[in-house]
Amino acid sequence: MACVLMLSCSQRNTGITTIDVDVSTQPLVHGEDVLSLISTDSSGIYYRIEAKVQDYYSNDTTSYWYFPEGIHVEKFDSLFQVNGSVRADTAYNYDKKGLWRLIGNVLLTNIPEEAILKTSELFWNSKEPSTSRESIYTEKYFEFKTPTDSATGVGLKSNLNLSWYTVYQNSFQKEIDEDN
Repeated sequence: MACVLMLSCSQRNTGITTIDVDVSTQPLVHGEDVLSLISTDSSGIYYRIEAKVQDYYSNDTTSYWYFPEGIHVEKFDSLFQVNGSVRADTAYNYDKKGLWRLIGNVLLTNIPEEAILKTSELFWNSKEPSTSRESIYTEKYFEFKTPTDSATGVGLKSNLNLSWYTVYQNSFQKEIDEDN
């Protein structure tokens, strides 16, 4: 689908210039300085999403939300206590697939577990149960830390709260109590 945009580019209105615009490449929704509050069904899980820019694209094959200037998401429990967060330089949310793709300086934290995951790209499959090791994953280099463990590697799969994970091509360190 094409759209015609008419502009006048001179001080004296001597003519009209037309420019063809392909509207399929333009966002259907555009927002700036966005703050969204989301609750999931009756699970008692709530999210707060902040972004400088949020665009929604849709065509015959796919639809997605695009956050070109970064995103910050906080997860709350049923008592509205923050129990996790994620930041990224860029993000995509493929809403029909239930898939998030976070890109650039991704930082995921789980506050109760004191777990931190850093990577350059992370996927979250929201259609997977939060307890599944298929919930979040990366094929990129990552750094993962808890109060007692630390791991680096290329490739990780984990449940959403980072308490049950599999690492690939890794280096792993565990704090050992020498008294036991």
